Amino acid sequence: MAADHLTDPPPVDRYADAVRARRAELRDVRTVLLGGHRIEVRQCVTACRLAASADLAEALAGLGRELRYHAARADRAGRAVLPSLAGMAVGRLVDRVVAGWVVGLLAGLRNLAAPRCAPGAPLWPAVTAVDPVVALVQRRPSVGLPGPDPPVGAARALLMGVTGGTWRLALLPAAVLPAVGLPAVGGRAVLPPAVGLGLALLFAGARVHRTAADRARLRRWADEVVATVRAALDTELARRAIEVERVASTELDELVAHRLARVDAELRALAPGGS
Repeated sequence: MAADHLTDPPPVDRYADAVRARRAELRDVRTVLLGGHRIEVRQCVTACRLAASADLAEALAGLGRELRYHAARADRAGRAVLPSLAGMAVGRLVDRVVAGWVVGLLAGLRNLAAPRCAPGAPLWPAVTAVDPVVALVQRRPSVGLPGPDPPVGAARALLMGVTGGTWRLALLPAAVLPAVGLPAVGGRAVLPPAVGLGLALLFAGARVHRTAADRARLRRWADEVVATVRAALDTELARRAIEVERVASTELDELVAHRLARVDAELRALAPGGS
């Protein structure tokens, strides 16, 4: 019996094993909390900023194509309403770019905050607009569009046509009169209709010049709109990225400090002789 008693395994101290496991877990958590979250915030903001810029470039390329197509194909009434249509299209473009920026940035910040927040703690950044980070990234930027140059007037279009050689159309009817057996000067009966036809051709040519000038004017304006929106949103995204990094880092500092204080308190309580 004595020999059997000497070979029995020592009793298992399950409480001590649990304390050691918990202390090892807390030390791992503490390592994560001291792992440089500010660098991760900067990387997250930079990545989302680049993604938003790429999304913006793609959207602006599509906007430029649509504006130029409309300028080249629309009638006079369609060209007149193009600035208002462009304003609505730019508004939708801004909403799309901001929405993508918000979704990507908040998801990235929540992923890096999750292992640093206490279990059961509220989600950060919060889903409500009360959170400073959420309010900052969701704020819609204002983009002012340049106005198009005034359209070419009828008198100017006629002058452009005359200086561009359209005046030759006015002489065309008189020039073809001899070809059909009628004198160009002596045929008084046919001269007024020929002059009227010539003037009609002259005004028709001026109208063609006016339409072409109007389309060219709107194409130039479309390029200005794209350049203006690109510059405004790129500048706003760069400025806001700096601000988001500052605000998010400050908020995460507080969350990490709170979690670190709780971890250190629990480690002290689990230390030998701790209360």
